[in-house]
Amino acid sequence: MLIADMIHSCSNDKVAQAAVACIGGHFAERVRAAAHERGLNAGRFVASVMRDFALRANEETRAILQRKIAGADQPLLDGLRQVVEGALEDGPMFFDDDPQDFGSQFVWSGRCSASAWRFQ
Repeated sequence: MLIADMIHSCSNDKVAQAAVACIGGHFAERVRAAAHERGLNAGRFVASVMRDFALRANEETRAILQRKIAGADQPLLDGLRQVVEGALEDGPMFFDDDPQDFGSQFVWSGRCSASAWRFQ
């Protein structure tokens, strides 16, 4: 349930922007830099990462993430951070010229397994 709530909430640009601001620190700086490289704001970038996760993460990956965030003080922010950290490390990229179009343009650079999302 938490994973579905996280995906639903953070697939919205404004909610994702606020979540990044809440987490802050080095993480927020990395997100802003990655977003800027793609001509996006942080909220739009994170929302696209979450949409991609929703489409590509298998049940095993979701279950691992669910176990990792269970009992956390801020499970939604913790889950968001873990998903986005995986995207930042593996360098997601848009293969289309228009990064504003998020249909199928956001591509994950690895297979959708727990190791691809780097939940450690």
